[in-house]
Amino acid sequence: MSTTQTAGFSPFPNQGPFLEHVGPILIREDGDELVLAIQTEERHANHRGTVQGGLLSTFADFALGRAIEADADDGKDRATVSLTVDFLKPAKPGDWIESRTKVDRVGGTLSFADCSLCVGDKEIVRARAVWVVAG
Repeated sequence: MSTTQTAGFSPFPNQGPFLEHVGPILIREDGDELVLAIQTEERHANHRGTVQGGLLSTFADFALGRAIEADADDGKDRATVSLTVDFLKPAKPGDWIESRTKVDRVGGTLSFADCSLCVGDKEIVRARAVWVVAG
């Protein structure tokens, strides 16, 4: 991991025990854009030596939720209803992966957003989620 990659990033606060176990997830605010990142390691690899799809799905789900939460700015709890993940290219242990999210709509009940996970300028995952106001 280079200093250039980590510049401006800090650990995401209160990410919860599961993400602390697989992460840490890092955050950088880039103007209006919230950028999250994870430094992959050997422990994230599957039997083929590439990063496990479940980790990438988890990271995309977390990034989508944080983007919706930031866009809504209403303090309401939300939960994933639907998550669609397309794996475009494999990631390898040692890759620095960043998320880029776009919130399409935050409604009173449902919210919709898209996410790309990238290694450098190469998109490796594309995800879309629907979230619901919980409770």
